[in-house]
Amino acid sequence: MELEMASKNTQEIPFPQKPLWKETLDLLGEVKDVNIFTNAKAIENLLHFNSQESRARYSRAIATRFRRLDPQVLLDFYQLVNVEFPADTIEQIWRILFCKVEAIFSQMYLDLIWPREPGHSISRNEIRSYIQTTFPQQSKMLYEMLTLCFGQAGYLSPQGKQDLIVVGFANLEDALIIATHLLMAREPRTIKMTEIEANPYWKYLGYKKFDHVRVAFRNAEAKGTIMRYAVVDHLEQITTRYTWQELLAKLKGQP
Repeated sequence: MELEMASKNTQEIPFPQKPLWKETLDLLGEVKDVNIFTNAKAIENLLHFNSQESRARYSRAIATRFRRLDPQVLLDFYQLVNVEFPADTIEQIWRILFCKVEAIFSQMYLDLIWPREPGHSISRNEIRSYIQTTFPQQSKMLYEMLTLCFGQAGYLSPQGKQDLIVVGFANLEDALIIATHLLMAREPRTIKMTEIEANPYWKYLGYKKFDHVRVAFRNAEAKGTIMRYAVVDHLEQITTRYTWQELLAKLKGQP
């Protein structure tokens, strides 16, 4: 049975699962039917652990994580994987989806990690203190799982025994445009920039300042990937150009 724990606001949210980061990314290239993502038994047959017990346990964890995604988002992500985008772009999008389905992980990221610039250090004691204060139940197990998640997801890198370093990511523009369509605009539509700013997906992606997001959308307008970036009646907004399928074809065709 999946472990549950209470947050400080007393809402029940799932205990974070083992990230299985590489195993999940490897699995993406082997799945031939989107329904396999949520079928633990089918995933078990695709994992490469020697132990059948490990394969069974880890396949349940992976399937549970995929089941937490909106079915349409999961289908669109599957389509993205199948047009064979570069592996780093797929990982960038998975980083966002991972945050969306691991609530404790994403809360800690937004509270403690995201406000710090890349290269800044954070002590393990500070992480322990945050967890003990914010999520007092099972704090030792939670510390071990969260630090494992942050390391495998690439957000933090160890520095010595007591510190971790905040990692920065590069080449985010394509992933930002893809994620905006995936989560907010499967069909052409106008989106207020305040709506985008309020959605943390760009933070999960690795942007530290919203001005950098603005620059990315201006660049997308110049490339023709979106129709318009403009201020209309004092409202800053973008207008997308493509359906989800058209966007994939457009980006895939870029040199």
